[in-house]
Amino acid sequence: MKTLTIVASNRDRLDLKSNITRFFLNSLEWQTCKDFEVLIADGGSKNFKELDDFFKSQSSIPIKIIQEKIGEKFERAKLNNVGIRNANTKYIMTTDVDMMYGPEFVKELLSRVGDNIFVESRTMYLKGKMTAKIYNGRLDPLNDIDSCKIGRIKKRTTAGGCQCASIDLWNKVNGFDEDFIGWGSEDYDLLTRIGAARAKVVWMGENRQSLNLFHQHHDKISVKEDLECQDKNKRLLVKSSKGIRPFKANPNGWGGIYV
Repeated sequence: MKTLTIVASNRDRLDLKSNITRFFLNSLEWQTCKDFEVLIADGGSKNFKELDDFFKSQSSIPIKIIQEKIGEKFERAKLNNVGIRNANTKYIMTTDVDMMYGPEFVKELLSRVGDNIFVESRTMYLKGKMTAKIYNGRLDPLNDIDSCKIGRIKKRTTAGGCQCASIDLWNKVNGFDEDFIGWGSEDYDLLTRIGAARAKVVWMGENRQSLNLFHQHHDKISVKEDLECQDKNKRLLVKSSKGIRPFKANPNGWGGIYV
């Protein structure tokens, strides 16, 4: 049995013909530490069967996809929770399908996480020219990850790229707050509740040299929808910080169990 499950939420983002998906999967395959499996929590993608068939046929890394159909808007918090509830390992990390990981990422992650230790990672946002060089082979992230470290490193307050905790800690805080729709602020809300649960928060990638988590450049699918969701989520975050909303997330249950 593996120690870590990497949960990634998806709806119509994973495309087996795209470079983003190729390097998301490749960077998981080239990890020096193999003590993990991957679980894709899908929100109703049109190519779900194609993805399911592909993951069942490949054997380089243990990877499975499950589906929880959602509404018109993307629900990152909900899908992450579905993935967490269906994982069968001691530790669970949530992430996104447009990420790329340095070869030592999982090894470092497992060296830092613990029963009451919550691990986040700073994320480097790669620009379009940098991702193009990776895709056309001019830069090799497998053998020379340092050459790819040119981009903007996100602040601690924007922690969407990686959240890792024990299943007991995830259960203690009831996962992500599913009132957050789309993406944005759900990660910071989680970080606040983790602190209130008296867990220790550990950060990876605090400087350019140690950073091993990268966001691949891509065009936004719906800028207007993203902004609408982020504005709503910011208002929810303010209400939570002022004690107007119940601090414990998802009082009526969270995620869903399918396996």
